[in-house]
Amino acid sequence: MRENYKIMKPTDPFQFEIEKEVIEVLHAMESHTKLSVSEIANTALKRFISAHKDFLPPDHFRKKSLEKIDPSTRSKISG
Repeated sequence: MRENYKIMKPTDPFQFEIEKEVIEVLHAMESHTKLSVSEIANTALKRFISAHKDFLPPDHFRKKSLEKIDPSTRSKISG
């Protein structure tokens, strides 16, 4: 189960403000589980995103898919 929390893809630093109590809970979870705060927060945010796809623009995933396609093919698809 704990392997599900490991960050397997490239990362970037990201800074934001959260409530002090949430930070304290994250540190307690880190100490208890031996998972990093980044791993716990990454998993929590991925779950939030999964549950709230309605917060994303309708074409968000379509744009991501098109970025992976060869440019000559992309123009035929998005055309």
